[in-house]
Amino acid sequence: MTKTPEVAPPILAETSPDRPVNCEVALESAFAALVATSIGQGWTPEETAETLHKLAMEHLEQLKAITA
Repeated sequence: MTKTPEVAPPILAETSPDRPVNCEVALESAFAALVATSIGQGWTPEETAETLHKLAMEHLEQLKAITA
């Protein structure tokens, strides 16, 4: 079984303007592993990217609905 890459915790305060970049760096290896696994299972890179984008956008909409 493949070990899921760890996601590092934030190193910047929530108010830091660089926090989104900090999050991006923390998620990069886990994201790359997910993409590689998807492609390795037979999904095309395009299908993988489009689906991850769709899931991320749906998740964001759910979060916005909760805080509205």
